[in-house]
Amino acid sequence: MNALLLLMGGSGSRFGGPTPKQFLELEHEGVARPLFEVTARKLLAALPIDIAIFVSPKNTAGSAVLNPILEKLAADFPGRQFRYAAAGVTRFGSFLSGINAVRKFQNVERLLVHDANRPYLSGEFLQRVSKHLGLLSPALPAFIPVMPVVDSIVRVDGKNVVTYENRGELNRVQTPQLVHYNTFQEAESRAVARGQLAMDFTDEGSLCLSLGLSVHTFEGDAANVKITYREDLKP
Repeated sequence: MNALLLLMGGSGSRFGGPTPKQFLELEHEGVARPLFEVTARKLLAALPIDIAIFVSPKNTAGSAVLNPILEKLAADFPGRQFRYAAAGVTRFGSFLSGINAVRKFQNVERLLVHDANRPYLSGEFLQRVSKHLGLLSPALPAFIPVMPVVDSIVRVDGKNVVTYENRGELNRVQTPQLVHYNTFQEAESRAVARGQLAMDFTDEGSLCLSLGLSVHTFEGDAANVKITYREDLKP
């Protein structure tokens, strides 16, 4: 089975306004829906997802805000299972909360982790996601979508430039990130037993690397931006 973790945490303070960006309405198929629901529907329509876990802020997990949407999704995507989990203080904390929810299911083979505030998912990009989801194995335990860096990148000390980085060796990382679940679990268990699991990972690729797993890339999509500011919204 394939499990989706849709990460909805974050206060959206940089976005501004009284409504968290995850709940801002976007038009999708002629209907205004919360941003996170638009993201979920695109993923569910294009990918073989069996379980979808919505990792949402504690004040919305299991609330009247989230439950009706999960009920609608269950009706529109029969045969899928929908759950929610409370988001953590950090993205990694939210990931761990989602993983704890996944552990309640048997026969999960593959994991997709996506930021809910990346709703602009093209059909071509999702085809690449589906292809690499099918390639996951113990030998290929993790895939992340990347885009080349086109701007010059400098390392600074305060306001002073220290050096220019070689942008030919740099990529911007996107989601969804794909993980072979059993291989990840085994590596995680070994790291926990040795007391070597740090708690400051920014994404699943960096976590997998720290666990000694190989991480591979595939082509991302320029449209797959993470909505952080109001200017990121497309008309």
